[in-house]
Amino acid sequence: MIGEKSSDFKDQKDLFKEALASDFSMSEIQQIWRQILTHFLSISPIEQIAMGDHQFSLQESKIIERIVERLQNKEPFQHILGEVEFYGLELKSDGRALIPRPETEELVNWIIEDNKALPLNILDICSGSGCIALSLSQAFQDAQVVGYELSTEAIELSEENALALKLPVEFKYVDVLDNEQFTSALKKQTKLGLLDIVVSNPPYIPYCEKDSMDDVVLKHEPEMALFVPNEEPLLFYRKIAEGILPFLSTCGVLYFECHYLQLENTRNMLLELGFNNVEKRKDLQGKWRMLKAQK
Repeated sequence: MIGEKSSDFKDQKDLFKEALASDFSMSEIQQIWRQILTHFLSISPIEQIAMGDHQFSLQESKIIERIVERLQNKEPFQHILGEVEFYGLELKSDGRALIPRPETEELVNWIIEDNKALPLNILDICSGSGCIALSLSQAFQDAQVVGYELSTEAIELSEENALALKLPVEFKYVDVLDNEQFTSALKKQTKLGLLDIVVSNPPYIPYCEKDSMDDVVLKHEPEMALFVPNEEPLLFYRKIAEGILPFLSTCGVLYFECHYLQLENTRNMLLELGFNNVEKRKDLQGKWRMLKAQK
């Protein structure tokens, strides 16, 4: 075991790399190592630069060893750490909601760069951890930002994040697949003004893809936030787009994060529903991942 073989810094780090090499890239291992030293051993990034002669105590070695075991058991490092950075915000991360992904940061960045005329009413549907809603609240501080979510556990997590960040986002229990409930929530929300921005990163992975997915996701992230029926891959996109159309302001905009294999189908569906200027955008991996549609 790591802690038993050596407490020398270089040997410990080499054993750490070896133990995780089959599951992570070298850059990921380096990042995880630095974060362990910072968050669990209270060794600052500056102190880490001059650690060549450092000898880990038995307690420090045991901490590293336990984290390696958890990583080898496919537990997400974000859950071990208990937090994740998303668009400059530190968010609590655990099994109650999906771990925010870099692709979703790209969607948030598109929205922020795209809306120089500051929006007043923003709705995030299927809000999960609250990462999108909270980032937009930070960027558009005069806007009313609301998140709709079906999971009560995810709502608890997002509310904890909002409280910690002191951001005035309201998260509501709304089932967007229930037409009556969805419409009722939208009517209440828009009494004082229609929606300027609606954004959603809903469930979009067909169940047929489940067997090809990593255990890190399947064992530790909520299934209800991931999957849709094989025969209805656009289930959430259609319900959201149809539901919000009457509640968008004259210049209102809808943004979606999509399954890259279903983006064209989603785009065509939006055009059929009467949306205009439906624009698509690739993520940093070169996959068509995001859509923007105007009323």
